[in-house]
Order: sequence, then C-alpha cells, then structure tokens
Amino acid sequence: MKLHGFLLVLAVMLSTTVKAQNCLGVPLKTGQAFEMSMFNAKDKSTGKVTYQVTDMRREGSQTLVDMSVQMTDEKGRQQAPYTVRYTCTGTELLADLSGLAQTMQNAGMKDTQIKLKMNQLVYPGKLTVGQKLSDGQMEADMITNGSTLMEMSLVMSNRQVEAQQPVTTPAGTFDAYKISSDLSLTNRAMGIPIRSTMRVVSYRTTDQLLDIRSETYNKSGKLMAYTLLSRVN
Repeated sequence: MKLHGFLLVLAVMLSTTVKAQNCLGVPLKTGQAFEMSMFNAKDKSTGKVTYQVTDMRREGSQTLVDMSVQMTDEKGRQQAPYTVRYTCTGTELLADLSGLAQTMQNAGMKDTQIKLKMNQLVYPGKLTVGQKLSDGQMEADMITNGSTLMEMSLVMSNRQVEAQQPVTTPAGTFDAYKISSDLSLTNRAMGIPIRSTMRVVSYRTTDQLLDIRSETYNKSGKLMAYTLLSRVN
C-alpha cells in the first residue's frame, strides 16, 4: 500500500439533475467538486485528490451524499476512481472510511474483493472545544478466489476537539476546529499481524463537508505528511 494514498484517505481521513441540498448546514449539489492537495513533511507535493458529488438523496430523515474520488500522483498518474458515502442524520455526520480499503486495492491488490464488516466515523453536528468524540473503526477482509488473503482493522481513538482557530489553505481562510486522534492499523495476513500507530490532527469547519487540513505524525511525533483543501468549485 502506498503511503501517500493511505495518508490521503485519513485526511482526512465524505442524479444527474443539479439540485442544491443541505448536509448539516453545508450546501451541496451534484457535480460540485473539491480538490485536496497532498504534501510530504518537506512540503513537496505528492499528488492530489478530486472529490465530486455524484448523487444526493433523502432516505427517511437522512441525507445520503455519494462522492466519486479520483487520486492523482505527483507525476500525473491517476488511479481508478472509487465512491465514498457521507450520511447526514440531522444531528451527526457519518463519514465513510472505505476509501482506505479501496486505496489498498488500487495500489496492487486489484484482483481482490473487499468485504467491509464495520465502517464508521461520526462527527456531531456541533463541535465545541474540549469535546470528546466517539471512536472511529473500520474492519475489512481482502478476499481472493474465495479465500481471505488479509484482514484489516483500523481504529481511531482518543478523538478530541483541542482548539478553535483560523486556518488558511489555497481555498481560503476558515474558522476551524482542531481535532486530534490516535490511529491504530493492523493488517493480518496468514495469521501474522502487522501493526502500526500514528497520530492524526485534522481541522474541520461548519461550512465544508471535508477536512480543510489533515496532518499525520508517526508515534514519535514527527510530521509524516499533510493535506490541504486547495479548491472548491
């Protein structure tokens, strides 16, 4: 799995008729696009990701937002697009972590089937400094020819709103909430677990569906990579 693809999904780690709708106060419409730019710790570009709203619909009291995700590396090479879903319940935003599994498939496991067993990352509709957020978790099996090739488990724990501060990106200046979390990733192949831990700091604002900035640190606290919201059309 390529590191820049994995870090992107963290940063982070959301009809053909153009019709504006609302997701927890965020106005969205089909065809709307967002661009995230990725950088390493030395501020060198490692690529970009384009999100485009492909469908919005109401199901009961919920609003479902489907987005196509297109990753492009620093040399302009594109991976196959995939779809992520955000669900607005009226009081919470349920973000989709399945892009991480899709990134693994695009990065060299194209003949595998991905079976998601758990996929949840929740943001409350209102954020306040000092607020503790529930853990996020994703579990997936990578299956080839009917056999499980790998089991993957991702847990985002100790999620807390640390501060409220202005954050500037190429897309503008935002009044953002700083959210920190611990990330634990376990890949288990042939019964052998491979574990890694990281620290993720993301910045969210009430008028954007995606994080406007996300930073990933290793377990020693050293910055590994970051992403920025660079364009909104």
